[in-house]
Amino acid sequence: MSLQWDEKYSTGNDEVDTQHKQLFDYLNELEDRIEKGASQQWAEQFMAAVGLYTRTHFCFEEMCMRRAKCAVAAQNKVQHTKLLAAFVAMNNRFKQEGISDDLLQQLKAFLTSWLVNHIMKIDIQLKDCN
Repeated sequence: MSLQWDEKYSTGNDEVDTQHKQLFDYLNELEDRIEKGASQQWAEQFMAAVGLYTRTHFCFEEMCMRRAKCAVAAQNKVQHTKLLAAFVAMNNRFKQEGISDDLLQQLKAFLTSWLVNHIMKIDIQLKDCN
């Protein structure tokens, strides 16, 4: 089941929301590849693209929260650091173990849970700071 954007995820910042929608698109691409089959090369390219996009997004979002003097700005940064560490660990597993359906499913579950929970608990608080 694909992850669909809903206004309940809105942060009140159009650019942050657009970037979140792109992350949803990445997760839906991952789900599609799980269903249709993915190669090691695709997995490596996907991880590189998602990693780069996520880092860029985190920098932008953190800047927005700092500028808005959002009360959760520091907590947001800590959560981003934890996500990136977990993402790097997962990427290392892909490199060491190679692609597998199990690992792709773990990646999808991890990223989906993290994205939705992070947006709903932290990011939407940006709305109150704008």
